[in-house]
Amino acid sequence: MGQNLDSYHQDVKNVLFGGGMPIAAPADIHWVLKAGTATEDYWSQRISSGFTYDTVLDAYGNMTTEQNDVMLITPESHSLASALTWSLNTSHMVGSYPGGRYNVRNRIGMGAAFSPMVTVSGYGNTFHDIYTMHGTAAADYIGWTVSGNRNSFFNCHFGGPMVAAQGGHASYNGFNITGEENYFKGCTFGTSTIGRDEVAPNVTVNDTARVVFDDCLFLLFADDADPTFMNVVNDAGTTEIFLNNCKFFALSSNMATAITVAFTTSAGSTCTIILDPNCSFTGVTNLISASDDVHLYIPRTFSTTTDTEACVTVLMTT
Repeated sequence: MGQNLDSYHQDVKNVLFGGGMPIAAPADIHWVLKAGTATEDYWSQRISSGFTYDTVLDAYGNMTTEQNDVMLITPESHSLASALTWSLNTSHMVGSYPGGRYNVRNRIGMGAAFSPMVTVSGYGNTFHDIYTMHGTAAADYIGWTVSGNRNSFFNCHFGGPMVAAQGGHASYNGFNITGEENYFKGCTFGTSTIGRDEVAPNVTVNDTARVVFDDCLFLLFADDADPTFMNVVNDAGTTEIFLNNCKFFALSSNMATAITVAFTTSAGSTCTIILDPNCSFTGVTNLISASDDVHLYIPRTFSTTTDTEACVTVLMTT
C-alpha cells in the first residue's frame, strides 16, 4: 500500500498550477473515482478517506464554497443520477486527463432524464478539461445553464444532443447563458453526429450577459436549414458577445444542406455580436438576417464571399 496522503498528491498540485490551470492555492481536492475500477483501487489507497467519492454529486456535496476547493474527475465515464447545481463560489472542476477538444476522457453523462443537466449559479468558478454528454430523451432540453457571474471554462466539450429525439425538438438549447461576464477558451459546443432540424441553437446568450469566446468550436449536423449556432436575447440591459478565432461547422450529408443563418436574435439596440477576422463558417448560407444585421460587427477584412478554401461560405445577411 502506498503512502496515505491528505486530499491531494503534491504532483497533482504541481499540475494544477504549473500545467496551465491557474489554481495557485487549491484547498481540498475531492477525487471522483469510478467504482470498481483500477483507478479507484489505486488512488483510494493513497488519498485519505473522506476525499474520494464514487459520484460527482457525492464529491460536490462535500466541497466548501469560497476556499478554492477542487473536484478532480478521473478519465472514465461518470454518470449523474440527477441534475448538478453548482452554487459554490470560487471552486473548480478539473479533469485529470489533459488536452483534447472532442470527447475528452474525463466525461460525465446522464443516468436519467432531467433538464438542465448542469446549472452553474455560483460565481468565480473554473471548469477545465471536462466532457459532458447531454441527453437521454427529448425532454432533456437544456445542457448547461450558467446563471452565475464571472465563471471561466477551459478546454471543455459541451456535447449534445446525444439522442435523435433531442435534435428534433424545438426546445433544444445546448448551453444557456444568463449570468454576466463569463469566459470560454478552447471549448467545443455541440456534436456533429446527431441530426438537428429545428430552429434551436447550440448556445443562447440572454439579457445583460457579457461573454467572451476565445478559440472555440461550434458544431452541428443539419438535417435541414433550420438549426442555428447562437441565439441572442436582449430585451433589457446590454448584451455583449466577443468571438475570437472561433470556428462554426454545420455538417450535413455530403455537405448538401446549409443552415440559413448562424445567428438569430431577439434583440434591442444595446446588443452587440463582435467577430474577429479569424472566425470562419462552413455549411452556413448567411451570418444573420437582414433585419438583425445591425447587431453584428465584423472587421473590414472579413470575407463574405464564397471561398471554400478560406473556410468562408456565407453571405452577410439573408
